[in-house]
Amino acid sequence: MFSFKSKTRSDSLNAVVIMPDGVSSATVKQTRNGKPLLQHCAYNALAPGQEMDALLTNVVAGMGKAPCSTLLDSSDYQLLMVEAPEVPSSELKAAIRWRIRELIDFHIDDAVLDVFDTPPSGARGVQEHLYTVVSRSAVVKEKADILQNAGAPLEIIDIPEMALRNIAARLDQDASGQATMYFDAEQGLITLTRDATLYLARSLDIGYRQLRETPELVDRLALELQRSTDYYDRHFQQAPISAITLCPTPEPLPFIAEQLTQQTGIDVHELSIDDLVENSSPVDDELFARCLLAIGTALRSEPKEL
Repeated sequence: MFSFKSKTRSDSLNAVVIMPDGVSSATVKQTRNGKPLLQHCAYNALAPGQEMDALLTNVVAGMGKAPCSTLLDSSDYQLLMVEAPEVPSSELKAAIRWRIRELIDFHIDDAVLDVFDTPPSGARGVQEHLYTVVSRSAVVKEKADILQNAGAPLEIIDIPEMALRNIAARLDQDASGQATMYFDAEQGLITLTRDATLYLARSLDIGYRQLRETPELVDRLALELQRSTDYYDRHFQQAPISAITLCPTPEPLPFIAEQLTQQTGIDVHELSIDDLVENSSPVDDELFARCLLAIGTALRSEPKEL
């Protein structure tokens, strides 16, 4: 997404993700053969009276000197599917800025954006749309400043949808298409991917705490999944997805997988850390859940735009 110049070169990538009540961090080293190696995984809670800046400085100091990545909060950006303009690549971002000016709630001059491809759609198999990530310039600068002031060699500011894409890409079922479901305390996210490509992303106003208190909300999750997969099948002319990957939550939800399988007719796979990486030290289920987005961010492996 939003790239920053870094003088650091490494086979490893650090990720530091600011959460409402703490900081999750991970370091992943890419290997030539086999799974990546998870070199570091930690969750540091914000202590009473502690400033986030101080906590971040402590977290960054305890990590290696590899390039660092982080995520925007879901409230900090919009992910838009925009009709692809017929212009040279050198003029693409300028054309997109013109197209989205009426779709955002702030002045386009205050916006920073990045663009990535959507898969070809329709019977003709042509690329009709692009995904555009747009945020306020001041928000991105603030995120960059807080990490850099903490001592992090910041290289990438990404979004949660791409962190989940990175996770899905490591799973066998991604070759034939899958839905990935992630929940934090207050909200959720569904992504549909195939062959390491993000096809569709959908935000939900349901978090794991609501699901624990009101298990009947699984019915709504099944409906949202059905709507998403119907759009995927129809718009992208793809075969139906073969699996649903359910990400772990800090407070377990043991009933969801079975109920979703019953209601959707699609196998639900409960994600484990062994699906993604080799571990240099044990990581329990709660820590994996709290660090999931950090691990997904650190799994980024495509070439960086520097």
